[in-house]
Amino acid sequence: MAIHTQTSQHLTAARALLDDLAAEQDPQVKATAAATHATLVLAEQIAGVRLVLAAGAVENGTVATQQ
Repeated sequence: MAIHTQTSQHLTAARALLDDLAAEQDPQVKATAAATHATLVLAEQIAGVRLVLAAGAVENGTVATQQ
């Protein structure tokens, strides 16, 4: 089973925006960036789990593959 990793363009853009805020000194902006980062990490983990589940379903023959 070959697993291909590809980051969503939306997740990549969100990471770039967070990187732009790294030097910000305002505590409210820092707190918002930290909460956003946690949400982004969760979204990436959920995407990874979905890929693993989909790959497992295809491997077990429970989902039809395109040929």
